[in-house]
Amino acid sequence: MFVNAQHTISTIGLSRLLEFANGTFALAYDAQQITEDDLNKALLATPETDIQTTLLNWFNTASTNVNNTIMGYVAKLELTQAEVDASPLLGIAADLMRYELCNNDADEGLMTRRKNAMLELGKIESGTIQIKAPSPMASGPIQTKPLASNFDWQRY
Repeated sequence: MFVNAQHTISTIGLSRLLEFANGTFALAYDAQQITEDDLNKALLATPETDIQTTLLNWFNTASTNVNNTIMGYVAKLELTQAEVDASPLLGIAADLMRYELCNNDADEGLMTRRKNAMLELGKIESGTIQIKAPSPMASGPIQTKPLASNFDWQRY
């Protein structure tokens, strides 16, 4: 809902994703380099090789983690996909994906992005940042009572 492969590739960048993937899987595949073609087929088409399937699983696991994290903050808002697309949630998801996919989670830049994204989610949850117009209050007939006054109008 919040993460899609095309947005992640265009936001993070294919070269950065390749760095993350090669850093994560270089030892598992005997230093075989993952290519742009592998990444594109894994995320945007149908995986054909073991490496591409592994890349897809890696991306899907990170995507599930990010979607679940964001949903924990915005579940009560009951957002449609159009509302998500028009909100800052896609950018927040990209920052969280950057952290989930990285092979060096001690990187200060990535930690700062993640921290800021989590702070933004907290503001969205509390209503400081509104991403959905509040629903109108129920309306009905207004009942009025005569004013209670101790003033003696007859003697005036």
